[in-house]
This record gives sequence, C-alpha cells and structure tokens, in this order.
Amino acid sequence: MQPGCVKVAFLQSGRAEEVAMTGPAANRVRTSRDGALLHVVLAAPGHGNTIDLDFTVGLAAALADLADVRCIALTSEGSNFCLGGDIGGFAAARDPGGHVDELARDLHENLLRLDTAGVPVVVGVQGWAAGAGLGLVLAADIAVLERSARLRTAYTAIGLSPDGGVSWRLPRAVGTARAMDLLLTNRPMGAEEALVAGLASRIVDDGTAAKAALEIAGEIAAGPPAALAATRALVRAGRTRSFGQHLDAERVAISAQAGGPEGREGVAAFLARRVPQWTADDPPAT
Repeated sequence: MQPGCVKVAFLQSGRAEEVAMTGPAANRVRTSRDGALLHVVLAAPGHGNTIDLDFTVGLAAALADLADVRCIALTSEGSNFCLGGDIGGFAAARDPGGHVDELARDLHENLLRLDTAGVPVVVGVQGWAAGAGLGLVLAADIAVLERSARLRTAYTAIGLSPDGGVSWRLPRAVGTARAMDLLLTNRPMGAEEALVAGLASRIVDDGTAAKAALEIAGEIAAGPPAALAATRALVRAGRTRSFGQHLDAERVAISAQAGGPEGREGVAAFLARRVPQWTADDPPAT
C-alpha cells in the first residue's frame, strides 16, 4: 500500500467496531462505530489537529462507508479542536498555490460528503477552532462548545481568503454584518457570543464537549432515521426556497412520513403509551 493510502476495515469487537487505517492518515483521524452512530475523532493533538493532505485522506476514509449510519459525531483530542490549515506545510511547498488548491479541493470533497450524507452531524468543540477548523464546526447540525472555546476565522491575518465553506456558512449562521466583522478583523468569538449569535447549539463545561456530543449523537442515532433525515433536509433546503415553496415541501414530507412505517409506528406507540420501535427500512432523505 502506498504511503498516505487508507484501508477501511471494520473489526468485530462486540458492539463497537473500530475502523482500521494504515499510513500517515492513521495518525490524523480515528474512527469507530457504535451501532448506528459513527464517531470521527481528530487525533493529532500534538499538531493542533491541523489540516494537511494526510488529514483529508483520513477524513475521507472515515466518511467512505456511511451504510446504516444514522448520526455522525465529530470530536477531537487535545486542548484545541482544530487550528486550521497546516501553515508550515504551505510555507514548505514548492508551489504554495498548487499545494493549497489540492488541499482545499480535498477538504471540500469531505465537507460535501458530510453535507450530503443525509444524517445529522454533531460536533464537540474545545479550545480553538480556527480557519478551516471553524469550517468543520460550521458543518455541524448541532455544535456543542465548551465554555472556554474560541472561534476565529484567521484567514486574512496571514494574507489568505476563506475556504472550508466559511464564507458561505458563517453569514448564514450569524448574519452578514457579524460575519464580515469576524472575517475582516479576525477577532475571536467566544462560546457565549457564538450561542447568542446562533452558531453554537449548546455550551457545556470545559472538558465535557466530546462526551456531550456523543450523548446527543447517540440519542439522535436511536431515533426515527427517515423523520430525522427529512427534518434536516427541510431546514437545509429552506435556505434557498420561498416560503410558499417551503410550505409545499413540508406538506409533501410530513404526508410521506405519516403514510410510512415510521409515522404509523410513532402514532401507534403514542396512543398505546409505549416506546416506539424505529427501523432503518426507509432510505434517508438527502
């Protein structure tokens, strides 16, 4: 196997299944399955979990097989969630422009994979999330921030423009005026401001973001997969629809759920005062 290549193999070890990777990427991203929950861990704390080509290879392998996945949890090891791109790698490249182009392309393919996976994504954040690390936070459907967490765009501070979807998602998350302030001044945003601005979903005590993210993701993974996927799809599609178009889309979605196995089971369980039994027979909406 060539250096940097990744082999994905599920090792049966009870309920949890470890994803085995070889090559340098194995040192950047660690992955495990617990039933319908896929847990992706940024695992290079000594490097600030910075994003380089090995990182993108590892993340691609982690997201390669999403069969039967109902929720994705993304957390990281160390004191910082992700310090963004590997700036040392930018400086060392013979062709910095070509190097960053390749890196951005590979990262963006991973972000598109997360976006089109059709399942909720929960991210737990500690310390700093900067540059493209902020892009990973913005990829979340639910973002859990520790109280001391800090977010920073950081791009123009080193003469670069944004990547990782930051210039698209940040204005949609916090509004254009606040996004421009963050992008042009590079000032940090704390967890409390992120919560008030609508970027963070919850704030938790320091040292607990990963645990909280896994608990939330596990709860979601145990829920009705088609209903959850349809809800996620409606919210995301609503960014570009008119209100009238969106009402039509809601009507189509809820009637499909009502006539499908999940809606029938949910109503029956409610009336019988029992816990519903969800299945994954229906494919997730995208």
